[in-house]
Amino acid sequence: IKAALTLLKKPFPTPIHYSFILLQEGKMSTRKGTLVLAEDFMKEALKKAKAEIKKRHGKVNEDTAKAIAYGAVKFAIIRVSPEKNVTFQWDQALAFEGDSGPYLQYAYARISSILSKHKEKINEDINWQSLADHEDFELVKTLGQFPHFVTQATQQHKPHLIATYMLELAKKFNEFYHSSPILKEQESIRDARLYLISCTKDILAKGLNLLGIKAIEKM
Repeated sequence: IKAALTLLKKPFPTPIHYSFILLQEGKMSTRKGTLVLAEDFMKEALKKAKAEIKKRHGKVNEDTAKAIAYGAVKFAIIRVSPEKNVTFQWDQALAFEGDSGPYLQYAYARISSILSKHKEKINEDINWQSLADHEDFELVKTLGQFPHFVTQATQQHKPHLIATYMLELAKKFNEFYHSSPILKEQESIRDARLYLISCTKDILAKGLNLLGIKAIEKM
């Protein structure tokens, strides 16, 4: 592909080669009959995602289940540095809490829910001095690191740096969410925090898109 694109005087992508993907039972092997086809693997991911959604909500949306399943598999691989083996664990990959794709999607969906409850256009004339809590500052600082991690990942051809950043952002948002009231605060603080989580939602969307994972409005 590189040679063909060079002849056409077109830019060519830099490939990223990953090491082995292992199951908990060990390395996959054609000789031992433990080879898992990608098609079957994704079907199993979808099956497990549907079961998890049904357990939580009683009904399953097909598009949401696919987004969670495929995102979980992608993230479980991308979050590991390319030169290291990936040991894939279903429970960890599909967890809504912890270092997983669904954890990021859930943070995005939680922000979407808060913004939908507000039902008004967010006031952009913000008094930033209204943000005085530790969690406010931590979330703002983490948001500001996004360009740095994207640049580093691009220059070093290491997408796991973006995945690591995304987990930290989701963690900071959840800490903020659990300690900082939003809709019930006085107007100046409410508006500042609504604007802050709107920015967080935007960065989560951009980061998920870079990782090839779909952002979900409802989970």
